Amino acid sequence: MATVFLVMATASGFRSSEKKPIPLKVFNDRARAEEWINVLIDYHINPPEQPNGSDCEDEWADWRLQKTAWRADHPAGVVVSDYQHYGVYEVPLGQ
Repeated sequence: MATVFLVMATASGFRSSEKKPIPLKVFNDRARAEEWINVLIDYHINPPEQPNGSDCEDEWADWRLQKTAWRADHPAGVVVSDYQHYGVYEVPLGQ
């Protein structure tokens, strides 16, 4: 039986129950699926740094612009930029 490997995004934390898992991409082999997950994780752990502790509205406005651009460039799309977890699921094809 043929098998494909589905990469899914899932959310956790505050309001995660409102976010349904999202199927992202299908691969013919697990190694390629896991490579792509690594790309997603690398991107996810490097968002623009918040200007915490700053009360300067210009710094916050600049951060919001950077965050919007970061979300737009996310390898899996804007909606997925709000998700924290990615997994590979083995899916059998056929009978």
